[in-house]
Formats: sequence, structure tokens, C-alpha cells
Amino acid sequence: MNKLVVLSDIHGNLSALRAVVEDFQARYTPDGLILLGDLIDYGMRSNEVIGEIKKLESQYAVICNLWGNHEGAAIYPEKHLSYFSSDRGRAMLTYTRRNLSKESIAYLQKAMECSGRKVLMSGDKKLLCVHGDLKDFYWGKMERANLGTQGEYADYDYVFSGHTHIPHHMEIFYEADLPELRNRKKTVFLNPGSVGQPRNHNPRAQYLYVNLEEEVYCHHSVRYDVVKEQSLYTEETDSFYRDRLSKGI
Repeated sequence: MNKLVVLSDIHGNLSALRAVVEDFQARYTPDGLILLGDLIDYGMRSNEVIGEIKKLESQYAVICNLWGNHEGAAIYPEKHLSYFSSDRGRAMLTYTRRNLSKESIAYLQKAMECSGRKVLMSGDKKLLCVHGDLKDFYWGKMERANLGTQGEYADYDYVFSGHTHIPHHMEIFYEADLPELRNRKKTVFLNPGSVGQPRNHNPRAQYLYVNLEEEVYCHHSVRYDVVKEQSLYTEETDSFYRDRLSKGI
């Protein structure tokens, strides 16, 4: 499992997901897919996104399919709703919960990994997949300023995370008893950005391709029909979630 496509934060945006799938299928033949959570909510087609993910599972080895904070909130609102930063976010989650099909709820509960994190091996490389960070698997945010002092990440060669909706590639070197490497241990931190609701001022759908053997990391942003996806919002939802799609905020 050296060649991987990494997706995160699709957020019910079917047009964006389909554009990303078409793009990576044209470019790559991955050994597997990593899904870092938040398939649902904010967008209007959470059920359809789950259906599309099921199709991908029939084509590729999905080696990681984590809950994000929005899956956690959909199943356990009493634990998560207070973490939302705004009333509109809580209202949107309530709308999404109300419109999830029985099949979608079953998928969240039975097919996805509710722990919010997973450890994988690729050859001799140890991979950590987490939606947030090790302090909070669902709501935590990876930030360079803190990583250098957080030695618990030194155990991993790669750390894949989502949640921020902002892509990153950071290489942190930790002190270690490795004379042949000048007593430094490298950990590579990668965030694919958001497929369905990017927040880096780039409205295109974003994903990551990695080749672990060759240490190749390619961030991609893909055009999709934003207007079509915006047209699906109703008066029951806050216009903020519709409007932000065109600005990548």
C-alpha cells in the first residue's frame, strides 16, 4: 500500500466528490484510499455521498474510513453539539440528521470506524490517520507551532489528518537515538484539504495523492459545478453554507 489517494471533509458535496474521483482515476492507479472523515453535513447530499463512497469501496481497497466530528455529532449529538462554534452549525447538523436515510445511518454506525483514528503499516512505515489530532481525535487541529513539542507523533512516519479544510505538508524532526540520522527522526504531516468545503480561499475540490516509497506528495484542486451544488440548498438551511462554496472560505 504505497500509492494512496487521501480524501477528507466531503461534507455532502456530491459534485465535488465526483469531480475528485474522475480526476484521480485519470491520473493514478492507487493501491488504496484513505478517508479521514466528515462525509456528511454542511452540504445537501449526504445520503448521495455515502452511496458514492459505497461504489468506491467496490473498486478500491478503502484501508481507512474514519468518523469525523460530523459523523460523531450525527450519531451522538449530546456529546458533540456543544462543540460547534455557531448556532447555524448546530442547526445545519440537526437538518442533516433529520434527512439521513436509515441506510446512511446504518453505514455511519457499522461501516465507518467510530474511533476517529487508525494506525496502519505500509512496509516498514507507520501511518497515523486521524480526523483531528491526538489530543482530540474529532475536534483537534494540527498546527505547526505545537507539533515540534508533541513527541507522541515521533512514533509515526506519516500523520494524515483532516478537519481544518486547509491542505498542509509539514516535516517535523524529533530528537531520537539515531546516530546514523544525526539523532533526528522525521515525521511527515499531511492534510489533503477538503473535497467539499475548502477553506483556503480556493473553491476547487481538493485531495491528496501520495507515493510513500518514492516520497511523492501531490495536492490537487479540481474544478466542479459549484453553482449546481449551491442550487440544492433550501430555505431551511443557512445561506452561509451555500455562499461559502464559491469563495473557498
